[in-house]
Amino acid sequence: MDIVQCVECGAPLDDGKECRDYLHEMITWDFEDFNGVGKIHHLTVLAYNLQHPSLYSRKGLENAKVSLQEFVRNPSSFREHDELHKESLASDVRDWKITGTAEDRGAYPVKPDWTILASDVVRGGLGAYVDNVKKWSESVLSALEVSGNLD
Repeated sequence: MDIVQCVECGAPLDDGKECRDYLHEMITWDFEDFNGVGKIHHLTVLAYNLQHPSLYSRKGLENAKVSLQEFVRNPSSFREHDELHKESLASDVRDWKITGTAEDRGAYPVKPDWTILASDVVRGGLGAYVDNVKKWSESVLSALEVSGNLD
């Protein structure tokens, strides 16, 4: 029997699930308790999307890497980050797309070796979700550093 893996992050895909299914489960947790577990929603989205770089444009990927570094090294709320960068990231100001398109998709020169995946965070359950997302985002940053994918 062949093991099916996600093309981008390498996660084994079982039970008919795709990586996006795990993301949707986490986002549901975020919005069911936005003032509780939802406070790390920005880390969830960054960690997931950075492990699936084609979701970003090339410039969007670079921006996401910088954002993750800021959040992990100097923990702040998304609102603080948004306030600090609103003039450069607002859709009515920037002249580039965040989301990947057929013509402009993010990719890594060297594929990182991810040690924690979205499925791992979900398997940890809601009770460990906040801590696991923090560990996940730190592991994504570490994998990007080790693989030479940070500028």
